[in-house]
Amino acid sequence: MHRESTAPFAPWRRTATRRSLWALAVATICVVVASSLPSTAAWAALPTWPTNPNWQALVPAPTSDNPEAVRITRTAGTVTNAAGLTETGSGSTVLTTSSGGTPATVVLDFGRNVSGTPFVTVSASSGGSARTVRIATSEALPFLTANSSGIYNNDHGSVISLSVTSARTYTGSLRGGFRYAAIQLTSAGSVTLTGAGVNFKAYRATPAQYKGWFMSSDDQLNRMWYAGAYTAQLDMVPTGVASCFNVPVIFDGAKRDRAIWSGDLLVSDPVAQLSLGSNAAPYIKGSINSILNLQDSNGRLTSAVGFRGCGKFDYAVTYSAYSAIIAIQYYRYTNDTAFITGLRTRLENATAYHHTRVNSNGLVVTNDNDYWQTTQSGEVTEYSLAYYELLQNMIWMEGKVGTAAKVTEYTNKANALKAAINSRLFNTSAGLYVHTNTRTNVYPLDANMNAIRLGVAPADRVQGILSYFRSRWLARGSQISQPSPSMADPYGHTIEPLNNTWEVMARFDSGDTAGALDLLRRLWGLQVDTAGSYYTGTFWEFVNSNGLPDRGFDSLAHAWAAGPTQVLSENILGVTAVNPGYTTWRVKPQKANVTWAQGQVPTPNSSIAVKWAQDSAGQFQIEVTAPSGTSGQVWVPLASSSATSSALTSGATFVQRSGLYDIYSVGAGTFRFGSTP
Repeated sequence: MHRESTAPFAPWRRTATRRSLWALAVATICVVVASSLPSTAAWAALPTWPTNPNWQALVPAPTSDNPEAVRITRTAGTVTNAAGLTETGSGSTVLTTSSGGTPATVVLDFGRNVSGTPFVTVSASSGGSARTVRIATSEALPFLTANSSGIYNNDHGSVISLSVTSARTYTGSLRGGFRYAAIQLTSAGSVTLTGAGVNFKAYRATPAQYKGWFMSSDDQLNRMWYAGAYTAQLDMVPTGVASCFNVPVIFDGAKRDRAIWSGDLLVSDPVAQLSLGSNAAPYIKGSINSILNLQDSNGRLTSAVGFRGCGKFDYAVTYSAYSAIIAIQYYRYTNDTAFITGLRTRLENATAYHHTRVNSNGLVVTNDNDYWQTTQSGEVTEYSLAYYELLQNMIWMEGKVGTAAKVTEYTNKANALKAAINSRLFNTSAGLYVHTNTRTNVYPLDANMNAIRLGVAPADRVQGILSYFRSRWLARGSQISQPSPSMADPYGHTIEPLNNTWEVMARFDSGDTAGALDLLRRLWGLQVDTAGSYYTGTFWEFVNSNGLPDRGFDSLAHAWAAGPTQVLSENILGVTAVNPGYTTWRVKPQKANVTWAQGQVPTPNSSIAVKWAQDSAGQFQIEVTAPSGTSGQVWVPLASSSATSSALTSGATFVQRSGLYDIYSVGAGTFRFGSTP
């Protein structure tokens, strides 16, 4: 991705290097321009894409507001017709428990994570005035464990205990995320069940609610895209579900913390926007307003709302920056000018607060408890990078709805901060950014990848950083820091998805498409393996070095892990917003070894649709359909520096060649392009 002076500063889509575009007069460019269309035979010879990719079959949400189990995983004690409680079963299920005997138990498997209030429908019971039916839930079967008496416990939190006295439906309390439910009769007697399931309490998106979608020749990447979308949906909480909120919001985790955390929204908001479009807007705006309405008088924004009580929870200065960035991020996708204009003063006050944390060396200093609840002292590189990202977002926003004076102010501050980071927080002998000025032999993944992603790292440092971390990848991802495990969390987790997402983005931005896809497969590939013991259809909070969670407490549907959806839409499909709401846009696919991809990205004016295909001979074809009121550039990939490209439909204007891309300018409508070696 090439950075131009007129391009926006996208907080989650950065450039890797700064190259000047080749002038039109460069003699080596060989291009057939749009005014000279190729023959029909040449068009027909180019590779193409499937006519009906059937993306709808991959949508993971339940098809009903009251989903039932897809199978019975296990039973214990005396259970008759356990399969009657599945969606394909029939007849009644009878649980019978004798005094002092093993509780009659049936474990339901919903096939993927669900969210809501579990229920059982009782048609008859015997053995006394009341029978106790107990429901324990878990996101993963290994965490659904029984004690010595055969009583199951939740993977996190308390179980549901129902006192059955008559024939009716009994509903338990909310369980935010679970795949398995163990139903047990723990008192002597019997109960006859005619149904069991869950009243779904998250955002349930059928294909009709998807305004964006993605499909490609790679099934694993496809499953990642929809797993990320479903992760965001399970974290989307409708009005009336959470007692602390009277507006729809997006939580960090379906099971826990079930609070608004701005660091998680940095990932889940774009994912919700790219998959659900305007359907996600009330949830995103509700979350942003819940945070910004609690701004401190000094301008600092809170890190979370609804964590350990209904009020605000202040965690780290980095999250204060994120809390401002998410508002600008939403504006970028939607062009909701009224919304961002109403928040502009608050965002300026938040930015002013961050400048008060800058020391005499021009770097952010704070003793906040970031990095796994441990106080950080000195000049922490990642803290300064978070402020830098905020400044770049403010520059972009002020250029649209603010003032030239603010653009100049923030530009000067950003330039000074960038210079200070490169001067004081880079270990020249190692070729890496350090944790702090007092820990110069520790190299965090987030600081190094964000230095690349945000354009702080000079071009001559980028490849050295990427090579260093890639050489130290584990089989299941990139570790929190190097040398490992210098910054592993207190629970042994060495791999987390947020900084792995930042590394994927840094690699895409640097042109390392193969490396970006390799890392995606390492960390998230295991999580979309339907045969895996921990499969939830959603993405996990963090993992150990083997790529697996090790505690039931861990969230297996966590917002900050949903990044693959965004990076696939914005890099493999290739669609990004240049101006708010995609009024101007860019389509720049990074193809690697994917043979075809297609999909659409929602905008306020319908959707931008993209289809592309390549073959082993180096031929490439792309079709882009843009809605009215928009215009943009299509970057056509080239197999080599000697390749040629052609506009296959009228209305496109050749702009110039940049590396292994030819750039065309188009307006609204449908346009096709091809390239040959």
